[in-house]
Amino acid sequence: MTHYCPIRKTTVSTLPEERVRVNILNDLIERLGFPASGITVEKELSQMPHLQTTTSPLPQRRADIVCFAKGIHPTYDLFPLLLIECKAVKLTDKMVNQVMGYNYYLKSYFIALANDQEIRMGWFDASAGVYRFILHLPTFKELLASIQPRNGETQNSEFRIQNSEEETIGGYVPPSKF
Repeated sequence: MTHYCPIRKTTVSTLPEERVRVNILNDLIERLGFPASGITVEKELSQMPHLQTTTSPLPQRRADIVCFAKGIHPTYDLFPLLLIECKAVKLTDKMVNQVMGYNYYLKSYFIALANDQEIRMGWFDASAGVYRFILHLPTFKELLASIQPRNGETQNSEFRIQNSEEETIGGYVPPSKF
């Protein structure tokens, strides 16, 4: 049995992680309003448009899903809005650190970790020096609105979705209940 990937425009295996990836992609496009043309799947960091000119060495890592947006960065036309790491198993502290580590290079405004049971979407709150997480994926428009400049500063550190449970993770060490 196979699943159709709307980004790669081909059928893919039904391996558990691939199933999670395809389900997330369909949700992003169909329910959350992310433009399919701005999504990449399983691309190496060195293939990301905004990292093409970097002189720093990049690790050979693949990002599961990266959602780009236009006009959200002063230098790059396309810039990562959301980085998603998909897993087929229970989410762990190590996995949270993995997606944060990927984002050290990618510099996406938001990160997420997902499996069949849960989604953790987060952002770095620079004023508090911590990652903050909510338990769902907001819409494309909500994410864009949360990073629009207000008095010369981005407001993603104040990002809030009503009725969301929020967790704070200091540095790169998540709480043990994660």
